[in-house]
Formats: sequence, C-alpha cells, structure tokens
Amino acid sequence: MRSTRPVLRHVALPALAPAALVGLFFTPVMLFGCVNRGLLALAIALGSAVGAFVALGIAFRLRARREPSGRWVLTAAILTLPLALLVGPLG
Repeated sequence: MRSTRPVLRHVALPALAPAALVGLFFTPVMLFGCVNRGLLALAIALGSAVGAFVALGIAFRLRARREPSGRWVLTAAILTLPLALLVGPLG
C-alpha cells in the first residue's frame, strides 16, 4: 500500500510549489498588491524549503538502512525549485 502512486506522491504534489510560484508571478499586481505578493512568494519558498529538508532527512534515513531513496531525493530537488526561481528569473 506504500507505493500505490509514487509519481503522484513524489512528483506531482511537490510540483505544486513551483507551479504556485509561477502562477503568483503571472497574477496581476492589483489582485494582491506588491507587498502581499512578495509575502506569498516568500511563504511558498519557505514552505517548500522546509519540505525539501524533510524529504532529504527521509532520504538519508532510508540510505542508512540501505533502502532505495531516489524518489525522496527527486522530491527534494523539485521542492528546491521555488527557491531557485525566487532568487533567479522570478526574483
């Protein structure tokens, strides 16, 4: 039951964070205002960073038990995308 939908769990759900940040970038300024858009972007990026650290912790724990951990590393990589987008092209 643990591996019922690994693509949904490790790719699609974490991909919501970068998609939310890109969607926030394309919303009109008049909808939220400049300060609120910045705070929302910061909240998305910080929440994503916390999720990436949790995913890496799970991956390290699985690696210590010599179990496959590639999916959790992929999840962490996807969750770091909002940070890269915020510092890079969308910042």
